[in-house]
Amino acid sequence: MPTPFLPMKPSEESETETQPPPPAAVLAAMPAFRDWAGLSELPLSEVLRRLLPCLRSIHAFAAVCRPWRRLLRASAASLLRPGVPPLLLNPRSGCVTAFAHSRNLLARPLAYRADLSAEGAILLSASRGYLLLLPRRGPSSQGETRIIIVDAFTGAHRREITLPSPRFAYHYAALLPAHLLVFHSKHAFFSLPFPDPNPNPSSSGPRWTKHSLPRSASFVTGVVEFRSRVLGLTNLAQLLEFRLCASPQGQTVRILPATGLPDATTFGQWHFGPCLIAAGDRLLLVLFMLEPRSGSLLECRRGVNKVAVYGLDMARMRWEEVDNIGAYSLFVDYASKSAAACTDVGSCGVEENRIYVAAPGCSWRSFPPGWEATPVDANSELFSRSAMERKPWPSNIWVYPQLFF
Repeated sequence: MPTPFLPMKPSEESETETQPPPPAAVLAAMPAFRDWAGLSELPLSEVLRRLLPCLRSIHAFAAVCRPWRRLLRASAASLLRPGVPPLLLNPRSGCVTAFAHSRNLLARPLAYRADLSAEGAILLSASRGYLLLLPRRGPSSQGETRIIIVDAFTGAHRREITLPSPRFAYHYAALLPAHLLVFHSKHAFFSLPFPDPNPNPSSSGPRWTKHSLPRSASFVTGVVEFRSRVLGLTNLAQLLEFRLCASPQGQTVRILPATGLPDATTFGQWHFGPCLIAAGDRLLLVLFMLEPRSGSLLECRRGVNKVAVYGLDMARMRWEEVDNIGAYSLFVDYASKSAAACTDVGSCGVEENRIYVAAPGCSWRSFPPGWEATPVDANSELFSRSAMERKPWPSNIWVYPQLFF
């Protein structure tokens, strides 16, 4: 039978109220501050959302503790990457600046810690929040070629990894969740486990694995992750799929039989090359269509007269030109080193359904999908023949804020 509730006697009540304070030893053992690392993910995710799009606040959020940093990494693909437009890194000034029309991203330029101009480094790509750089070989290189991996937002977390051979002309690199890929020709590339390239300390160096590319493939210029698949693009707009764990080894990469694109001679292949972009659940391709050939053997490089966007119908494996990309905006650079998609554009001062292009010596310009040049645009600084003749490096580099991978 349950014990009935008995009211407290007055004497007991007074004893409770006059209890002595806890001893000093107990007070010393109590924490002096709140353990913010123990907060659940639901309120933390809401805090993170309210910090967008201010990248300085996001950076401070990640600096609180490791659990908060892990949450930011886990949320980057769904929260940061689609919701924040890219930043620009100027290698000459060493400053990272925000998109020109956004007042909320950065109050002032960020000082970049890596002096890239002094190193004379060549940009291979901006991948998963890192700059992948190839330093020019000098007298002190002793026949060894390295790849430099630098955090794209702060310039910290710098790593240098020895490449397989100093004789190869490396032209592109990409970071995947578990591998680093380095491309040196049309026919082969190397892969390395990442971020731990040398799990055996007793070995002499990183163990690179060589892979073959299909003989009909051209130079790989881009690698993206889309629907748990790793896809690549060549300068001729060929679509590739990478399966590094495939067996036999010869099936690591295959060309996907996608149709519907114009002939490769009609669009830019290098300076304004094809750009593959994952925009939510759509795979998009940006092509910069060139002026018709004049037939002259001494023809100068042709200017761009159209910015076309194609979407891939995965069921039919067919590219179809689109004139509306919905709430997304696409960002591409002059050297075709990287491309990105951004949504929720209202908070960043970016217009939706636009392609934003930046090039050396000119400000941002935006174009609707399917834009075609008029006679007034024929001599524009961005798409003129003289602009096409410029070298893509050094120029403004995309630093896309998948910041803390």
